[in-house]
Amino acid sequence: MKRIKILLSVMTAAAMLLPTALQAQDGSSDGDAVGALWKHATDAYSDKRFDEAIESFTRISEMEYGSAELYYNLGNAYFKAGQGNISAAGRPFASGELGRAVLNYRRALKIDPSMSDAQYNLDLAVDYTNDTDGVPEFVLARVWRSLRDMLSSNAWGILSIVLLALMLTLAMLYLLSRNIARRKAGFYGALLLAVLFVLTTLLAASQRAVERRDDQAVVVCRDTAPVHSSPDSETKIIREPSQGVTVTVGRSLGEWREITFADGEKGWIRNGDIEIIR
Repeated sequence: MKRIKILLSVMTAAAMLLPTALQAQDGSSDGDAVGALWKHATDAYSDKRFDEAIESFTRISEMEYGSAELYYNLGNAYFKAGQGNISAAGRPFASGELGRAVLNYRRALKIDPSMSDAQYNLDLAVDYTNDTDGVPEFVLARVWRSLRDMLSSNAWGILSIVLLALMLTLAMLYLLSRNIARRKAGFYGALLLAVLFVLTTLLAASQRAVERRDDQAVVVCRDTAPVHSSPDSETKIIREPSQGVTVTVGRSLGEWREITFADGEKGWIRNGDIEIIR
């Protein structure tokens, strides 16, 4: 009887461990597949076989192995492929590659806002769009964005906590010390750190808001997409943004989605002409 109990215990333990072992084996198998796809994609990109690189990078993304580096490389592959894909009118990006490039650069930056290479390439890609009606970015706004994107929201938050601790330490030095020089150093040091604490807290909040935005989309049509005044193809066309233009999305109605441009103008576009940045 005792042997039977021991045997049952062993069988039960083995049954409990089997799913974990199978899951680990599947994870290892997926990891090997991703590694092989990544190597094929990077080799294809180096050999200027950009369509093959796009296919392999896309397959990695579909396996839910998305990362900032993956989307950055995918954006590069789309951009390079599109530059060589000239339409009958003599324009590049004939198959909508520009929109896909912008989309993937923005996905990379959503994961890692501090990726300066992705931001630089995004700015280059946006220059090919017809988004000439966007709101111009003022110098201070550009400086704020550059400063904010230096770190993630978590990093800014940690830095603000460290500054707060140092500020409190200097404040205690000011309150408890009897030495005049130390009191002055504590007072002015705490004042400076208080300003830096407020600044880093605002940067953390601003970066967090950017990272959590899920209401932006990129126009991914082949050339231009009509934007109507209402969700009806018979209504007035108010704008025709090119591929790569980024918009804010609102309510949806059937096959239509309301969008808002950077300058505040609103209209309706077909769902198939945009893709949400996720």
